[in-house]
This record gives sequence, C-alpha cells and structure tokens, in this order.
Amino acid sequence: MSSHAQNDDLPLVFELGATTWRVLVALLAVKRPIGARDVARRLGMSSHTVAIYHLEKLQSYNIIERNMDGKYLVRSDADLGFLDNFLYVKHKIIPRILFYAVVVTGLVVFYSLFVGFDYSVHGVFALTIGIISMVFFWAEVYRIWSGLV
Repeated sequence: MSSHAQNDDLPLVFELGATTWRVLVALLAVKRPIGARDVARRLGMSSHTVAIYHLEKLQSYNIIERNMDGKYLVRSDADLGFLDNFLYVKHKIIPRILFYAVVVTGLVVFYSLFVGFDYSVHGVFALTIGIISMVFFWAEVYRIWSGLV
C-alpha cells in the first residue's frame, strides 16, 4: 500500500509535480537501474540531492524502487495507467498515436501522388477516409501533447 493516498480526481502527473514527472520520464526512458547522480546529470539538476528528493517522492508512491546497488528503477508492478500509451526516448515522452498519424499521412500522400486521384466513387471514398483518419490522428496527437506540457 502506498504511503500516499492518491486522489482519484487528479492524474498522477499533477500529484507529482513537474520536476518529479521529468524524473519519472527519465527513469522510464533508460529502462535500467540508474543512480541519483546520473538522474541529476541527465536532467540538468543543481545537485544529486535534488534528484534524491524526487526519487524518494516517486518511491513513496510505489512507482519506483531502489535496488541493492542503491540505484532506482521503475517497479514492474507499478500502475502507470495512461503512461503505457507512450514511448520514452532519452528524457522525452512521445505518444504512440504519433506513429499512426505519420503512417496514415504517408498513405494519403502516397495515394495522392502515385496512384493519382480521379473523381470516381472509389477515389473520392478512399481519399475522404484517408483525410478524415489523418485529421483524427493528428488532432489526438495535438490533444495528448498539449495535455502533457
């Protein structure tokens, strides 16, 4: 049981705060145990004690744990909820739906340039479905990314 009674009305990111959120994303990105000094270095923190504060905060939420070497890693049983829908590269977070948006956009562009558009029922239908899908995916990418910043 967590030492924090998590408020179900607030998403985890709001409970953690911006810097602790960045520490969590960094831990998710490295996918291996990492020390406080390395976290501080990666995130440009003033000292490793600042990193330790945020790491201990994550530990109090039962999101991360400290191994025998004194390094921190995300717990395998941590309930990260919506965070499963993201990829972590360095200390950046990328919504998985971005890749769907890119693929659909590529297909629409390929269809428009190489297949050629004619005003047949099939051509109009294919292009309409493609454009609607493309707009939907990019709107979702924008919505998700703007909610994280």
